[in-house]
Amino acid sequence: MAEDAASGWVLTELEGGRKAPEASSLGAIQVEREQFVNMIALDMDSYAAKYGDKAVKKTLTIPAWLNTYVENNHISCSAVLQEALSKMAESVMR
Repeated sequence: MAEDAASGWVLTELEGGRKAPEASSLGAIQVEREQFVNMIALDMDSYAAKYGDKAVKKTLTIPAWLNTYVENNHISCSAVLQEALSKMAESVMR
């Protein structure tokens, strides 16, 4: 749970063009009574590949007549596909 929360926060910072903070030295962290320090390791490459906002190129095959319609109406297949798939994913995650 801590790894997921920290990875999500760091990924948001990186995708927003900000630097992730340096790791704290375990000895420099002061804790109060009944508290503890725990070290966690983050695999940001793996997390970003799974959850990141980086666009991934996909090849789309549609019938010629539909391609003509799309081009004549200046429709972005990428935008339509992203919107439809996002709606499908949201309904499944509820």
